[in-house]
Amino acid sequence: MGLLGLVNTRELDEFATALAEDLGRRFPPKSEGRTDPGAKHQLEVITEGLTARAVRFHKEHKLGIYRKAKLANVFRWKLSELGYSKPFVERVTAHLAKRLAAN
Repeated sequence: MGLLGLVNTRELDEFATALAEDLGRRFPPKSEGRTDPGAKHQLEVITEGLTARAVRFHKEHKLGIYRKAKLANVFRWKLSELGYSKPFVERVTAHLAKRLAAN
């Protein structure tokens, strides 16, 4: 892996951005205000799928602490850019980060 592997995080950035964009496509920011049980279930299913993808990525690329944090931060920033509220972004990102840390 060498030093270049520690510095080059382009693939990780692209993956985290793709996760956030997938959430944005499947549960757009305007859906945030929905309080019905269907919306809550939909969001749970989507976030579980996203975190499962992140855990697979982590296992394939053997992410260390720095890269796990980088993935979560890029994900967080992209969600904010997409227009999600700060509490929503923090909640979803925390869920992702906890799952990554547990694996």
